[in-house]
Amino acid sequence: MAACYLTALLVANLSTSSYSGFINRIFPHIGGGSTLDQTSIAAEWQAIQQNYVIRDVSSGLGTQGAEQGIVQVLHDTYNDRFSAYLTAAQYQELNSTLGGRRDGSIGIAVEPRCAGGMLCSNGQSPDRAVIEDVLVNQPADRAGIHRGDELVAVDGTALTSLGSDENTRIDKAASLVRGAVSSMVRLTVMRDGTQLSLVATRANLQIPSVYSKLLGHVLYVQVTGFDTDTGSVAKTQLQQGIAAGATSIILDLRQNGGGYVSAAQSLVSEFVAPTATQKYVVMRKGRLAASGALSSAQEVSNDPIQPGGVALKQPMVVLVDGDSASAAEITTAALRDYHRATVVGDKTFGKGSVQVDFALPDGADLHLTVERWYGPHGESIEGSGITADRPVSLTDPDSRFQLDAQSPPASGDAQLQAALAVLGS
Repeated sequence: MAACYLTALLVANLSTSSYSGFINRIFPHIGGGSTLDQTSIAAEWQAIQQNYVIRDVSSGLGTQGAEQGIVQVLHDTYNDRFSAYLTAAQYQELNSTLGGRRDGSIGIAVEPRCAGGMLCSNGQSPDRAVIEDVLVNQPADRAGIHRGDELVAVDGTALTSLGSDENTRIDKAASLVRGAVSSMVRLTVMRDGTQLSLVATRANLQIPSVYSKLLGHVLYVQVTGFDTDTGSVAKTQLQQGIAAGATSIILDLRQNGGGYVSAAQSLVSEFVAPTATQKYVVMRKGRLAASGALSSAQEVSNDPIQPGGVALKQPMVVLVDGDSASAAEITTAALRDYHRATVVGDKTFGKGSVQVDFALPDGADLHLTVERWYGPHGESIEGSGITADRPVSLTDPDSRFQLDAQSPPASGDAQLQAALAVLGS
């Protein structure tokens, strides 16, 4: 934790007087000078209160609109894709996600699909909700729910009654699935043409971010996110795997949307030793001029490689895909730049910025871009991503092997098989 509103350095998003001063400090380029025109803002709000077609617009709604509007200006002016305004509920969910927590949950992920449970082609509209992930050893898994089941109803409420499109139905179904700890939820699913009714008991889930398994003499390590304990857990599992006979390593960062910069720093440091030519995991630059020129940065930070890594010599592959982002890309860039690993898979997402969360007095959150990051060789991957050394795509996204959730066999995962081939296994 850092001082005053700063909750985390992420790369994944006040009283009236003190709040306005805070906004003036972090948005110096909005308006004609360095402060907001409070008179115009107050006049606009007064006009709404006195003249808008709907009476009694709440001040809370006005506050939320002002907070959202400032962020939209950043999007439009600086092409900032990642600064965001989060409601109190969204902020709470973000914090829970980064901590690996899912309160009152059963451990499933649902996505919209087309006929046969297949991913929709361009131009197709999804017409069913399919359970994509069932986390292992969690309530849904224990209740007999399977990956690929089509979700039909939750506690007797049909998904078709929850909205006109599949995304809306899934969002509303999610709130029905969640509930009080130890309470039960009944899911109606279709599986191979048969309708089943399955009951799961809701729980507060603590979901790990690191999983590992020996595939012969290869230690397969899946990192699903960069949480506060990712580095320490990875260290332990690397030590155990090497002690059990692992001679090479596959680090799977596919579908990893990122997390804390410090977690990426810790993970890279398990594989790379600090030397005169290997000093930093990542360089970060902030407080640029309006032009965005890097030379104008007022703040420059370098996150050093930490000593004490436990897997410094083993041949290594990093697996990535189009959803490997942010801290996952920081890790990949460092391991590639230091020639520590071969990168296999698809081009990564391309998120080269760092966000910080500023908690607001109303419980909401300003998820604000504060820095741009650069790999050890000085490259930015913003918008362009990282191209794999060995480009390999999955012909069927459902063939991806994973340890955190119910999974198809490793033999059907073309990217994993390519990684094993690189390592000679």
